[in-house]
Amino acid sequence: MAAFLLSSCGAEEFNYLMSQAPGQIVLLFGRVPIERVLKRQDLEPEVRRKLELTLEVKKYAENDAGLVHNNSYAIYRRLDREALSYNLTACPKLSVDPLRWQFPVVGEVPYLGFFKKSDADKKEAELEKKGYDVYVRKVSAYSMLGIVADPIYTPMLKYSDYELANTVIHELTHGTIWAKGYPDFNENLALFIGNQGALNFCVAQYGPGSEEVKYGLGSNADDMLFQQYLAQLEKQLRNFYERKDLSDEQKIQGREQLFADTKKEFKENWMPRMKTTDYNRWPDLELNNATVASRLVYFHDLSLYQKVYEKNGSDLKKTVAFVKAVVADQKGNPEDNLRAWLEKN
Repeated sequence: MAAFLLSSCGAEEFNYLMSQAPGQIVLLFGRVPIERVLKRQDLEPEVRRKLELTLEVKKYAENDAGLVHNNSYAIYRRLDREALSYNLTACPKLSVDPLRWQFPVVGEVPYLGFFKKSDADKKEAELEKKGYDVYVRKVSAYSMLGIVADPIYTPMLKYSDYELANTVIHELTHGTIWAKGYPDFNENLALFIGNQGALNFCVAQYGPGSEEVKYGLGSNADDMLFQQYLAQLEKQLRNFYERKDLSDEQKIQGREQLFADTKKEFKENWMPRMKTTDYNRWPDLELNNATVASRLVYFHDLSLYQKVYEKNGSDLKKTVAFVKAVVADQKGNPEDNLRAWLEKN
């Protein structure tokens, strides 16, 4: 395994994999089939309901959305901590293009995941010492791309029904369609399929007038609105960093005002248009290039996938099969291939 990893990635990535391997191995133990957990007489009612819901979402994802059939989300792993892992994003001081790392199987990724907060903090300090902006966020789920089954972890049980359905469908999308080396495509596709799939599931499960569906509609609309805001912010930052009339020192000083201004603008002009509280914490974050870049990976171009979905008759299962075929049959960036197909159709 060490020889394989050394031949597939650089020294930094190899050391990272070796340091995080024990954390992943620990998570492979203590997994229990959900059906067995549900037989416990002392199981808390809400835990039982969420585990039963997970199985219903899994069934929908496989049969109605055309996602992968495997043992993911048929197993439960109790986790006595608030987060499964911590994702770290880093950017140069004058760029919103994140550092990227190369790994076997997954290809290039713009973030690193750590099982211990102390490991993430250590890497954060190392990169900040080198002059990078760094952002670390909590993660409650991630996909093993079908190599190992993904369980539902305890932190996920705190989600609302819509959020739980969204997360399960999002991660199963990764296990169904993965374009090695194209993280923006992978994350944007999974975000869209998760959003639309969770909404469709809640309509079938609770009815079109249910609170779950109302929240899902509002949350999906807010994602589209947040993407518009991010696109505007990205353009502002790139234009500012490319200015020839300012020194690097002036840019570093000036960007702090830009970050302060965008937080104020978001609170005054964007939040009043939102239908949920999903993004209420954004103005309270300590913004830097890495904070922005960590969102841009997910909110790259959701409208592209909406158009592909509509061209496929607003049929999620048909859309998943179509995009899967595009990734398998065509070379290059899948997003470029999808845009080319839309232009012809």
